[in-house]
Amino acid sequence: MADLQIINAVIDLGTNTCNLLIAETTAPGNFRVLHEERIAVKMGRGGIHKKKLLPEAMERGLNALSLHEINIRRFGASTVRVIGTSAIRGASNKAEFAEMVKTRFGWEMEIIDGSSEAEYIFRGTVNSLPPLQEKYLVVDIGGGSNEFILAEGENILWKKSFNIGIARVLELFTLSDPPLKAEIITVEEWFKDHLSELEEICQLHHPKVLVGCSGAFDTLMDILEGKEPDATYRKSSTFPLSDFYRIHRQLLSVNQEERSRIPGIDKNRVEMIVVATIFINFILNKLEIRELIHTHFSLKEGVMFEMTYLVP
Repeated sequence: MADLQIINAVIDLGTNTCNLLIAETTAPGNFRVLHEERIAVKMGRGGIHKKKLLPEAMERGLNALSLHEINIRRFGASTVRVIGTSAIRGASNKAEFAEMVKTRFGWEMEIIDGSSEAEYIFRGTVNSLPPLQEKYLVVDIGGGSNEFILAEGENILWKKSFNIGIARVLELFTLSDPPLKAEIITVEEWFKDHLSELEEICQLHHPKVLVGCSGAFDTLMDILEGKEPDATYRKSSTFPLSDFYRIHRQLLSVNQEERSRIPGIDKNRVEMIVVATIFINFILNKLEIRELIHTHFSLKEGVMFEMTYLVP
C-alpha cells in the first residue's frame, strides 16, 4: 500500500468555512495527514434564510477552492471529493453553483443531506476516540446546521441534523456586544424549541458524555491551551467542564475587540464563538452532561476514512 502512495483530498465546503484535508492512505481504514487548511467563506451570509447563495458568497467559495487547488496539485492528490453541506443543500440555486465548481475545477460537488452529514461526522469522530464504556452524544456545531449522533461503542443509536447553526442564529437575532442576559435567554429558548426530539431521545438513553468535534471546539481547546490556532491533529482529549464554564464566562464578559485578543482565539470565529458557547452551555446543562471530550476529527475525516477503502 505504501509503495502505491495513494494521496486523496477532501474539501468540506460548509456554511462558514471551506476545509481541506490531504492525506496518504497507509492501509484500508487508515491514513496519514499531509496537509490541512481552513478558509473562511461565509457561504450563508445574507442568503441562508432566503434559501439562496448570493453572488458574493459563491465568489468567496470559488476563491477558497482555487486556493485549495494549489495545495491539492502540490501534494499530487489523485482523487478529490468536494462535499457541500447546509447552506448549499438548502439553496435554490445550488445546481448553478455546483456547475460553476465543475466548470472551473472539474470536480463533481457532492451535496449531501443532513443524515449523510451526521453519518460522516460520526465515522470521522469514532476513529479518534478512546473506547468509551457508556453511551455518548457527538455534536458538530456548524454555521447552517448542528449534527447530533447518539452512540454506544462504534454503533449509532440515533442521529439527526438540525437547521440551527450559528450563522442562522446571528442572522435571526441581533445581540449586544457582549450579549445581555435577556438576549441569551431568548436564544436558549429558541434552541429549546428546536431540540425537543433531542431531549426526548436523551431522556430514554441518558448519555453523560458529550463529544464535541472540530469547529468551535477546536477554538475552545486552543483558548484552553493558550496557543495560536494550528492544524495539529491531536485526535481527542478531555476538556474539563470547569475549564469550559470558565472560558464561557470569559467570552460572555468581553466585547468582540477584546475577544480577538484572547490567546488561542481563531480570528475567523471571534463573532460566532459566543453563540457557540451559549449553545454548548445550554446542551451541557439541559442534558446534565458529566464529561466533555474534544476531537479534531469530523466530517472530512469520515469521508477520508471511506476513501482509504477505495483503492484504484
